[in-house]
This record gives sequence, C-alpha cells and structure tokens, in this order.
Amino acid sequence: MYEVLLAVKSNFLLQELKRLPVWGDSTGFQIQEITDDYDHLITKLKKKKYHLILLEALPENQAVSLLQKIKKENLCQAAVIISEFPDFKTVRKSFLLGADDFFAVPLEISQFISLFSKIENAEHGKIAAEICQKEELITFFEHVDGSIKERLDELFYHTISEYRDSLEADMFLKRIMDGVVSDLFERYEWLKYYFAEEDFLSLNYDSLETEERVKKRVDDFYSFFVEFSELYPAHGEGLDEILIYILNRPEGDLKQKTISEELFINRSYLSTVFTAQLGSSFVDYVNTVKMKRAAYLLKHTRMKIIDIAGLLDYKDMGYFLKRFKAKYNVTPSQYRIPETYEFQI
Repeated sequence: MYEVLLAVKSNFLLQELKRLPVWGDSTGFQIQEITDDYDHLITKLKKKKYHLILLEALPENQAVSLLQKIKKENLCQAAVIISEFPDFKTVRKSFLLGADDFFAVPLEISQFISLFSKIENAEHGKIAAEICQKEELITFFEHVDGSIKERLDELFYHTISEYRDSLEADMFLKRIMDGVVSDLFERYEWLKYYFAEEDFLSLNYDSLETEERVKKRVDDFYSFFVEFSELYPAHGEGLDEILIYILNRPEGDLKQKTISEELFINRSYLSTVFTAQLGSSFVDYVNTVKMKRAAYLLKHTRMKIIDIAGLLDYKDMGYFLKRFKAKYNVTPSQYRIPETYEFQI
C-alpha cells in the first residue's frame, strides 16, 4: 500500500480530492493523513515517510517554499502541487523546484492514474536495483573476491549521496546486506557451525550519527566477508569437495589419513593441493576451522572450555589454549567475556 499525505487548507479542494475514486485497494494508494498545518509540515515529513504528498498552492507561495525543502532533503518520494486557481508563475516555479506534477481543478482521474504509475515504476526500479546489488555482493562471496572492499566503499558513498536521511540510507543498506547474509546461510549450510545468522541480521546502530551509522554497517559486513573467506578461501574445483567435507565436520576426525580414506584421495596429493592452492598447509587450515568453531561455542554455549577442547579433538589442553591465543590474541575465557562487561576494581 502506498501512503499519501494531503496538505490542504481549502475544504472545497479537500472534498474534491476525497471524492475521487482513486484511493484504496484498486490502485494501492491510500490517504493516510490530512493536515492544514503548514508550519509543522517539514517536521511531520521527517518523522514519517510518505510515498506521495499533495500540497495545496497558497497565494503567499508558502507551498512552493515547502516544496523546495521537501525536494532538497528528499522527504517524500513524490510531491505534487494542487490548486483551485492556478497561475502560470506558480506552475512554472513548482516544476523548476522539482514538483512531480501540478494538478488544477477540475481534478482528472487520468492524471492521478498516470502519477501513480510513475511512483510504482520508481518503487519497482528501487527494488530491482536492490536485488542487483544483493546478487552482485553474493558473487563476490562466491568467488572470494577481495575487491569487494572497493565495491562496498562505492556503495557507501553512493548511499550517502542518494539518501539524505540517515535512517533511510541505513535501511537501504540493511535490506541489501540482510538479504545477502540470509542467502549465504541458505547456500552454505556449514556457516551455521561458525556463525549465528541472527548476529548479522537486524543490527541496530541507533546511537551513531548519519554517515557513521552507515559506515559501521558497511565495515561490519566486510568483516563478515573476511571471516567467510578465511574459512572458504579462493580455490580450484579439485579442492572444493575437501573444504566442504572439513567445514561440515569441525568436531570430527580431520586427520589427513582419515579424510584421504573417506574421499579416496592420495595423502600426498591432499597435502600438496592445499599448499599449492591456499598457500598454507593442511594442518594450519584445519586448526583455523577448529578455532573458529571453538569461538562459536564459547560465544553461543555454556560448555566448559575443557569440554570444547575435547569436542574438537584436542587432547592436549595446553596446545588448544596456545592455538586459540595465537588466533585471537586472547585466552578462551577472555574471549567469552562480553564486550559490554564492566570490570569492577
């Protein structure tokens, strides 16, 4: 449903608008609010977004001044000036200031239908653009393409310039990035062993201001890409089956001998292909996988650290602690303490 705000002072004009058979389910456009308070109109639009505002032209040109501010601050998707007694100067100035249309009495249904069509097409265009952005970002993940950082920077600056309202800009990015995260968790089932999907969805940064809020969302999303690419680094087809096998069994027996037998792969080939394609050893990769699983269990369960080590097949507790600290620069117990915890002296 598209929400419409009527800002009119003339009772005659209001009745003319209300009697038009263009509101409701048949068109999807609905009058949500009516106001004659022009002094607080901008404040109202900053608090609530409408798809369309119909603004009555007044002799003192107050409506034209308001139109200029509405367009400059992108406070409404579409703004139309309406008038009982139009004059050429007001019509011309309205269009120069960005009015989407100018309607004069007698009001014609065809004008509204045409306007509604433009708004719907613009809305569908935005939705299509968001879908394209989402698919593009997913492609970066699928190819583990590090140039996603530059693309995210571009997306950040585009969003800041396109959306003057910080909340709208943040919600635009949130829709795209939530869609990417949800899609990735659906495509790569192994992600559930290392991350909680909800940790990356619906993140709120209400305490941050304008650009800082949007930048924080972009940075956090890039951090997720870095985490993803560490577990699923760029590789050739010959290594994919092996990586998926390991990622789906972080708590299993991940020795070279075991995996070679399970996948009918020569042990020396297994060792060689890892070094050749990933630039790191098989043992280092498996340790990375297990440490990330350990980090997940520390954050999302109440399991004892010694039990987590045992579950991940680390029989030597000292070795487990050493590997974890080497990876995260803190001990498992320090990692588990919430960031918001306030130490008392």
